Amino acid sequence: MFVDLENEIVARLKEKVPANVRVMTSAELASVTEGNQPTPAVHVIYRNYRVVETRPDGKAARIEQQWMLVVAVKNLRQMTSGDAARSDAMELADIVAPTMMGWKAPAAAKPFKITNAPAAAQGQGHYYLPLVFVTETSVKAV
Repeated sequence: MFVDLENEIVARLKEKVPANVRVMTSAELASVTEGNQPTPAVHVIYRNYRVVETRPDGKAARIEQQWMLVVAVKNLRQMTSGDAARSDAMELADIVAPTMMGWKAPAAAKPFKITNAPAAAQGQGHYYLPLVFVTETSVKAV
């Protein structure tokens, strides 16, 4: 339910973003610091889930999952204002957002929808622009 969806998101992004963009999962990010952050990149991060509906006998449920895709770029031009890095991040986000919006992953029950995201962050020429998407899956007892 969760691993399948993560793998499908990664595959979809790798198919759509430019070849120089690294698509990374949370496991790959565990040892990354800003100093060794590969850029440009898209980080695929599972955020949480909420139960939408549970069958009365408890043997099946519909679950809404939330996934955050963080566009990470580095551009040392205009470091004081961050304008160049922000512009680069927005260009990549303009590829990532439409790639996910309305796409129904094989492991999902419904298409992805964009939703509210945390604020962007920047530092030392890096810019991180989060995009958050929700989809629905189902789980059944075995």
